[in-house]
Amino acid sequence: MMKLTEVNCGEKIELAEAKQAMVRMLEALANTCEENGLRYYLDGGTLIGAARHKGFIPWDDDIDIMMPKPDCVKLKKICAGGRGRIGNYKLSDPMDKEYEFAECWRLYDESYVVKNTFNGTLKPLWVDIEPMVGFPDTQKEIEKTFGRLKFYRVLLQSGAGNIWHGTTLFRKIIHLALRPFIKLIGYGRILGWIENTKDKYDFEEKEYVGNMCSPVGLWHGKVRREDYTRPNQLEFEGRMYSVPGNYIEYLEPLYGRNCTTELPSPEKRVTNHTNIIYRYMKV
Repeated sequence: MMKLTEVNCGEKIELAEAKQAMVRMLEALANTCEENGLRYYLDGGTLIGAARHKGFIPWDDDIDIMMPKPDCVKLKKICAGGRGRIGNYKLSDPMDKEYEFAECWRLYDESYVVKNTFNGTLKPLWVDIEPMVGFPDTQKEIEKTFGRLKFYRVLLQSGAGNIWHGTTLFRKIIHLALRPFIKLIGYGRILGWIENTKDKYDFEEKEYVGNMCSPVGLWHGKVRREDYTRPNQLEFEGRMYSVPGNYIEYLEPLYGRNCTTELPSPEKRVTNHTNIIYRYMKV
């Protein structure tokens, strides 16, 4: 995969064009999964959008997919024959270490460049594919696991991105102070700790499963595997896609009661992302 710099940022594009590009990636991913018997599910704001709007939430700007970790691994093997590609798109897992802060699996459209104004990173336009993994049996161990992941992510953020970044002055100072030590440990090693923590519990063997990639949902995304994987579909941007069998029960602990039928208060109808999107310019 190409390594991007500021000179690759061509014409700035509107969000509407980026959304259509992401829909095309979603269609390609869904086609491949359905043709090969792999499980995938709309997730997060994409799932709420399908339930409430039959498409994007008007102020949302990304697409989120959940896949059981075993199916992610199978998908990568299937794509290996195309050198890791699904049609025109590049499939990447975190341990490829192609881009910083890419803890999810992702499908990339390399004809666009996304600049994150928060940490300065440059990546192709993507669709997130978040691996669903098994959860520990006890709530104490679940919370301990997420605490460990939070600590590792602080280390990861200290050694990547711009030297001076963070949501608060305190975080910026912490990242700056830790950076020399984290550079010695290595980005790849810390990312390996994160992935090993998430892979400790097998998806197919646990009663409860969930997403350990997102620092937003945390353990509230815990759900019974049999209920979640029950076949179900909803429409998103003119096509039917796979969704969790219990999507309402899954979403409400994360986003609030009636989130699939009622709009949030006006002050919450804003995007939380900090991305500028450009056409890729070859130099």
